[in-house]
Amino acid sequence: MLPLIFFILFSWASGAFASTPIPLPDGGRVNIQAGWDLLRDPGNALTVEQISGAEIARRFVGQTSEPALGYVNGAVWLRLTVMRPASAPPMWLLELRSSLLNDVTLYVPQPDGGYRRHVAGDRKPVEQRDVAYRNPVFRLDLPAGQPVTLYLRIRSTSTMSFSMVLWSPDAFISATSKESLLFGLLDAAHLVLLASSLWLFRVTRDASFGLYGLSVIVNLLTALGAEGYLYQYLLPDFPLASNAVYLLSWLFGTPVGTLFTAHYLGLFNARWRRPAIAFCVLTIVAALAAAPLMLVVNVWWVRPLYLFWQMAVIIVMIAVSIWLTANGHRHARVIVLVLLLLLGGSALRVARNVGWAAPGLLVDNAGYLGMLAFMLIMNSAISARYNAMRNAMESAQADALRVARQAERDLEAKVALRTQALREAMEQVEASLAIEKRAQDEQRQLLATVSHELRTPLAVIDATAQNLELDDAHADALTSSRYQKILRATQRLTVLINDALHEDGFELLRRGPRIDHAGLAALLDDAATAAGVLSDGHRIEIDAKDLPDAFACDVGLTRLVLRTLADNAVKYTPGGTRIVLRGRCVSGGVELEVEDGGPGIAPADLPHVFDRFYRGRNVGRKPGTGLGLPLARRMVEMQGGTLSLVSNEGHGCRATLFLPANADAGAVAVAAQATISGAANA
Repeated sequence: MLPLIFFILFSWASGAFASTPIPLPDGGRVNIQAGWDLLRDPGNALTVEQISGAEIARRFVGQTSEPALGYVNGAVWLRLTVMRPASAPPMWLLELRSSLLNDVTLYVPQPDGGYRRHVAGDRKPVEQRDVAYRNPVFRLDLPAGQPVTLYLRIRSTSTMSFSMVLWSPDAFISATSKESLLFGLLDAAHLVLLASSLWLFRVTRDASFGLYGLSVIVNLLTALGAEGYLYQYLLPDFPLASNAVYLLSWLFGTPVGTLFTAHYLGLFNARWRRPAIAFCVLTIVAALAAAPLMLVVNVWWVRPLYLFWQMAVIIVMIAVSIWLTANGHRHARVIVLVLLLLLGGSALRVARNVGWAAPGLLVDNAGYLGMLAFMLIMNSAISARYNAMRNAMESAQADALRVARQAERDLEAKVALRTQALREAMEQVEASLAIEKRAQDEQRQLLATVSHELRTPLAVIDATAQNLELDDAHADALTSSRYQKILRATQRLTVLINDALHEDGFELLRRGPRIDHAGLAALLDDAATAAGVLSDGHRIEIDAKDLPDAFACDVGLTRLVLRTLADNAVKYTPGGTRIVLRGRCVSGGVELEVEDGGPGIAPADLPHVFDRFYRGRNVGRKPGTGLGLPLARRMVEMQGGTLSLVSNEGHGCRATLFLPANADAGAVAVAAQATISGAANA
């Protein structure tokens, strides 16, 4: 009971200086004209606590008509008190019928003495509103038989001339359905006119139809933006973008309409050409100058100034059309009619926007009616010109047919010449392919020859070293160590020759990946064994306990990659270094790592380790070509995976190979073929 008494006292105190409460009916719609108060806040400094106090509350001025404030610099506060009878529904909707209000805040008194704050406006995302609707709509839960004083704070660079309506929910739904239907018909008329003009432009190539279609598009965007449909349906989460589309379409509607009218009147082809071009350029410059002032700087007085500029442009075009009509220009009469209708609609809209006329059904829609009349009449007028143009086109088509037949004969001769040139080009391509095949065969022969010529002396050295070691079984430890060094050196050279000159690597790159089930643990063991041949006391460890028994990948490519990484770890680290080959399952596939505890890679060299022929500055005289890591990365990418390398200088190096699960062999093969082609071209 105590909170209810406190709420009644608070409502009485906050509404002590308000107008007579607005009684609500049992349902339907209440147009708020009288019964609300206005307070201007030019400095935008007042708060709801201040205006609800006794001192400032007296400054509110009672109003007897709908808000027709025009363009206002700063904020305005609206105060109204409503009372719901027990027979009326508890929930009502307060609508401000203007979708272009930038910032609207409703303050509803609470029993604890504070205010609940509701926000709306075209600078807020739709999801932040009480009701996801194009106009600011607030939900009111009203107690029965108690006056409730509401405060509205409004800021906007657009006009503050709008209607205020209180709705019961069912009446609001019914009214919005009818409005959506009417605007749907308006949009449908725009689309029909647009399709007609674009079709005529496609057929005739007359710029008048194209400019008319552009006018229809600009007007459609302007109507959608002005009524909030862009904001509500197309860009609900991007209010600034919605506002930008609307403003740009509104600003450039004047230059586009001026261009269309001038072209329709033939001013660009007469002695009025230079003045017509200058005037059209002036309208474009005015729109370009106003755009940043409205979109970026947000100067409030630019909108009304541009409204009067639009009317001035229409008046100038009417004067020109009347002069042309007096001089016998038959098309100018239609322009005079439609511009007068457009001027009347624009004048009513301007009067409403600047606060000279109260909002209403006719005044609010006068601009749309004038533009719709302009578009419908002009569509009929320019369509009437189509028949005359069609007759001219038929005559031109007859001439074009004659020219086309001659061109056909000329084309046949050109085709014969081009066919002969193409045949010669094909022969040159075939000859080039034959030369390339011979070069590949010679390359294979050279690789086989070089490999054979190098293997023979190495085999002799290796056999001799083994015999010396066997014959001199009682040699001292130093001599035996020297024999072992010779044997390890020959084994190292043999491995290097196998890696650099064998045909398997080239064949794997040419054929593309072949996905099959493989044991990754066995591949790690193979890489460790191959690297052990080059080892100089390195401690090579394998950690494969987290790997699956089988995994889909290209066995040959993966084996070569792991061998390359393990060999590099042995080659570029000092003897006795610990090297770990490990693998594990990760999201989407597996990761295989080769990590060493060597000196690492210098920061300056790390970004270039996958560049072809690049070798670091600290490799010394260690053999290599700089192709191992680039080829390894390409083999991994052919399988849809990745290869990365991280290193901290002085703290070792870690190479990570990622292979995706469930690789699509067909897609991978296509990607691999593209990779090989790019590498061949490089």
